[in-house]
Amino acid sequence: MAALIVMKGLTPGTRYELPENNPAGLIMGRQQDCTIVLDNNSVSRQHARIFRINDVWYVEDLKSRNKTYLNHEELQGRAPLKDGDRIKICDYLFRFEETPQRKPLPAAMAPEIEPINEQFSVQASIASGSVRAVLDSQPSDKLRALLDISTQLSKTLDIKSLLPQIAETLFQVFRQADRCFIITREEPDQLVPQVIKTRTKDSDSSARFSRTIVRRCLDTLESYLSEDASADQNLGAAASIAEFRIRSVLCAPIVTPDNKALGVIQLDTQQRNKRFTQDDLKLLCAVAGQAAVAMENARLHENLIARSKLDRDLEIARQVQFSFLPQQTPVVPNYEIFHFYSPAQMVGGDYYDFLPMPDGRLALFVGDVAGKGVPAALLMAKLSAEARYCTITDTDPASIVCKLNDALISAGMLDRFIALAAAFLDPKTNRVALVNAGQMTPMIYRASDEFVGDAMSSSMSGTPLGVIEGFPYEAVEVQLQPGDTIFMFSDGVSDAMSPTGDMFGIQGIHRVLRSDSALHTGGLRPNEVGQRIIQGVRQHARGRDQNDDIALVAFGLLDESMLAQANDSSINLGEVDVPQRGAVTTKIQKYD
Repeated sequence: MAALIVMKGLTPGTRYELPENNPAGLIMGRQQDCTIVLDNNSVSRQHARIFRINDVWYVEDLKSRNKTYLNHEELQGRAPLKDGDRIKICDYLFRFEETPQRKPLPAAMAPEIEPINEQFSVQASIASGSVRAVLDSQPSDKLRALLDISTQLSKTLDIKSLLPQIAETLFQVFRQADRCFIITREEPDQLVPQVIKTRTKDSDSSARFSRTIVRRCLDTLESYLSEDASADQNLGAAASIAEFRIRSVLCAPIVTPDNKALGVIQLDTQQRNKRFTQDDLKLLCAVAGQAAVAMENARLHENLIARSKLDRDLEIARQVQFSFLPQQTPVVPNYEIFHFYSPAQMVGGDYYDFLPMPDGRLALFVGDVAGKGVPAALLMAKLSAEARYCTITDTDPASIVCKLNDALISAGMLDRFIALAAAFLDPKTNRVALVNAGQMTPMIYRASDEFVGDAMSSSMSGTPLGVIEGFPYEAVEVQLQPGDTIFMFSDGVSDAMSPTGDMFGIQGIHRVLRSDSALHTGGLRPNEVGQRIIQGVRQHARGRDQNDDIALVAFGLLDESMLAQANDSSINLGEVDVPQRGAVTTKIQKYD
């Protein structure tokens, strides 16, 4: 009688007898009227069938979507079956078994029944994790032990402290076992014994497991039973079997639901008169299945704790980083200053600052450190400290940026660099000196004629800081007229992407500042320039995650109409609806 034996999926060990007199044969698939129902969306409605022609059994793929495999090879059409063949359908594995039909011999010719030889070796291999099969076959004491282990595993997430208790319980259940090993697979593919337990405590330190058996179990993801490992031809000439005096052995993989092997549980005996059975193997499989769930839960718990700790550390880093940014907006008569900052991650590498100079000028910086996250944030802190020192010890704009460049190079930035735009405002003469070190070119908006364009030539841009020691940066002076606004920004503004992958670009800045609503208001104040750009970026992104840090500073000389608006104490000039992730709310000085 031919049959299919379930090795993986469904209930391992289940036997399906093949119908010899049914021309349609046995149908396997997802459809409920199939002979063997495989309830998995990866399985086709009618996936494969087993049928018989002239005493030969065949397997046929029914044009399934995910194919049928015979002995690890894709099945093309149909193929004959022989005893021991393996049929794989998605996550299900079956073994074909055929027992030839033989006529009984006459009584006179029947051989005498010999007693069972206790030294005879038996090998068996079944798929792991069938608790239902255990419940159908195990005596009450072993079921009680299984329930005890299951209860213990469900009460703790500290698996390392629990594994020795599992080994102790297994010794109580498997009286014939001399040694117990619980072994985990660690990266990169190392076998680490977490528990080594023996009947004789003095021999715990010298006990060794067979890597041949463990590797076989992990590679096949199948449990293994051998009544006499020393005579097991399936193990080959494994020296460890003889060296460690292994006789009967059980080995069950600890496998997660997604077929990831975490390790194995191995029990073995060292005496010929002690042997394990198929029922023992089923029980060990059930224990390994429970251990797999518990170990996976423990791993997820550890990851959750680590993530929580990382989130706390990042929140502290975020607070420290924001402490380097301006806490107040400078008060400059007849001027308005807007500033906005939003990192793409918890911490970022963009930088801006307002630094008063000894001669009464105000230095305004916008920088962009290469990269994101914590490394960029640390370098941003270094930039902040160096910028404060250079603006105190020098008065020439180009010289200040040159010193800042050399200071960062001497600090050993390696492959890190910083793009920086610097503006040095003299409120007495309304003149601004601009220096650009590889940053987006500073732009100007003139309310008088609604002009939007570069405040300096892009050809005047030098290399980013930290690239070339002693690079000669140049300064460009701009005379501000009432209603003029200069704004500097990082490439997080221009590189902002829409859901379809289109960049906001410089044309996006022109679009939002030269819209009809902007042309009929009598000009835009610096606060309105900044708000329009940020709001334009958000509308362009339409909910897409921010892909880069954003920093923007806008400052300008107010004309009479703008000053009149600013004198209205009911107007809040600086409130900006900023993104949820780490943005600094803009606060603009109100004029009395």
